[in-house]
Amino acid sequence: MSTNCKLTISVVLDTVCPWCYVGARRLSKALVLAKQKWPEFEATVEYVPFQLDKSMGKGLNKAAVYEKKFGSRMAEMNERLAEAGKEEGIAFKFGGKMSNTLDSHRLIDYAKLSGSSDTEEKVVKSLFRRYFEQEEDIGDHDVLLGAAEDAGLDRQQAKAYLESSDGVEALQERMRQVKKLGVTGVPFYIINNRFGVSGAETPETFVSAFKQVFECTECH
Repeated sequence: MSTNCKLTISVVLDTVCPWCYVGARRLSKALVLAKQKWPEFEATVEYVPFQLDKSMGKGLNKAAVYEKKFGSRMAEMNERLAEAGKEEGIAFKFGGKMSNTLDSHRLIDYAKLSGSSDTEEKVVKSLFRRYFEQEEDIGDHDVLLGAAEDAGLDRQQAKAYLESSDGVEALQERMRQVKKLGVTGVPFYIINNRFGVSGAETPETFVSAFKQVFECTECH
């Protein structure tokens, strides 16, 4: 088997999707396992925007939104999520406010344009931590600018970007394109533009997917 293939992993996510946070931790573990298994292994991770509810407003009570959506199932779902989070070092909290995620995706795009893939990843991690563990509203520009600063970005430049309409149409087009590919839920992972993994799978499942991609004819 050739291990000279460099993988590009496109992570389709929404910033208020808890399983996207769990999946991010599991993918990180998978990358470590893959490097141990194949010393020449390399992977580039990029982020693709997806909105679970593009009509959502701003400053909504998170618990009330989920209660309305999931009803009596919510307590059980939160318990399951808390347990999965604990295994991945995530201390999920379920209070606070939630908002439309468009601007959070714009900030991720801005990080990629203004920094590097590492800067982009730092913004994603900060957004997840702030929303899921610190109960912050990532539709609030002050919170978003805090995430920008966490990643080493200039606060005022990020503020100017968010207050403009820069990148909005391009971002919305990317979301349309990913839906045309048949992605209807997140997290979803597209490996080398040819192989998909749906859901917050185990690290071992990701590694198996990497192996299948390595074994494709294009990799030899």
